[in-house]
Order: sequence, then structure tokens, then C-alpha cells
Amino acid sequence: MPFWNQWLPGAAGEPANERVPQPRVGETVRLHAAGNAHLGVYHARVRALGLRRIILDSPESVGFSEEADDFAPALPTHTPLTLSFIRADDLYQCETRVVGPAKAGTLTVARPRVITRVQRRQFYRLPLQSPTAFRVRGETGSTAPIAARLVNLSGGGALLASPKPVLGGLRVSVRIPTGKAGDPLEVEADALDCRVTTHGTARTYLVRLRFLGPPLLTEEDREEIVAYIFEQQRFLLRNRKLLRA
Repeated sequence: MPFWNQWLPGAAGEPANERVPQPRVGETVRLHAAGNAHLGVYHARVRALGLRRIILDSPESVGFSEEADDFAPALPTHTPLTLSFIRADDLYQCETRVVGPAKAGTLTVARPRVITRVQRRQFYRLPLQSPTAFRVRGETGSTAPIAARLVNLSGGGALLASPKPVLGGLRVSVRIPTGKAGDPLEVEADALDCRVTTHGTARTYLVRLRFLGPPLLTEEDREEIVAYIFEQQRFLLRNRKLLRA
């Protein structure tokens, strides 16, 4: 199971009912300290699920508490949180709060009463303008590298701004940034569709790409893509905080 599929709260979804799940033991969840951006964004795994509480462990901060080894310095008791998790292709979100101090890398939060299905997209798409290059693959080989831009990026695909059209159904190999340092990785993808935009006399082709799964793209590589997205969101949040200061 991928360690994290990053997202931000989306449009209002469906109200919870009996079929809306609670987080499962061993499942990954995302915690966002709503209204307290300086506390950052965390993700963790569910250790235990009780009638009134959820115990979480193995956190990794992608917020501003870079020196924190666990929840304790950043998430005091009563901190309100937005908890999100993914089940199949559905994204679920709920409000909760810290109900107990962190102990040995664990955190206790209130079990939510209402969980909302927010959207069906599995991966959050990060808007960006990142230079890249891609090649179109065919039966007789690949084209020479074509300079392009990544307009957005997720763990499942990307939107590519290309100077040349790429027909839907073609296979491409595209270079994308991964990890906290943005290390380049060449990824195999299918072109889903292509549309043209014009700016004066210039034409740009927007190509939707869907990354291929294992064995061409391993889950470890996908997690590195998500790690890059986390780092970029972290950078944006930090800059937003500095602008408000």
C-alpha cells in the first residue's frame, strides 16, 4: 500500500452514513491542524481503534516542526485536526481533536462521529511550472527528447504542456521530480487526451498523462513522487506564513 497519497480538502462531498468507513488499523491517515498552519501537516498509521478514541503512531511531519521526532512538540491536547484517509478510490475526511498527550511516538485523537466522502480522486494534484522532457514511444523506438513543462503532478499522473501534440493512447516516457530534493525520475505513462491552447500566435498542447503501475512504476517510486509533492506544499505553506508575519 502506498505510504501516502497527498491531497488537500476538496469540494463538499457526501454525508456519512452506515456505509462510510472508519479508518482501519494499519491504515495511513493524514492530519492537518486546521487554523494552525504553523503546526504543519502530519501523516501516521492507525495503531488501535476504540469506541471513542483512535491511537496513531509512526508520524512523519511535513510541516514546520522540522526538529520534532514525534507529535508532542507540535500537537498539544485539544488541538483541532482534520483527519483524511483513502479507501479504494474514495477520499474521506472528518474533524477530530487531540485528546491525549503523545507518548513514545503515539497520539490519541477522538473518534469522529461524522465522516464525509470528499471526492473520488485518489491523488492530490500539485500545481507547478516545472521544466521537463519527454519522449513518445512507438513500435520502432522512441522520439528524441522534447522539452516541455509539468503543469501539475500527482502520484497517479501529470498534466504536460508540450510544444507538439501527443495523441491519446500513445505511450510516453517523461522525466518528473521526486523526493525532497526533486531528483529526476523517468516514468512510463499513457497519454489520455490532448487539447490545444493559444497565447497570441503560440500554441501549447496540454497532455493528460496517467502513470503506469508496477512493475514499470514501483510503489517505492510512487512514494518518492508523493514525497516531492509534500515538500513543495511544505515550502508553499512556509512562504505563506512568512508573508503573513
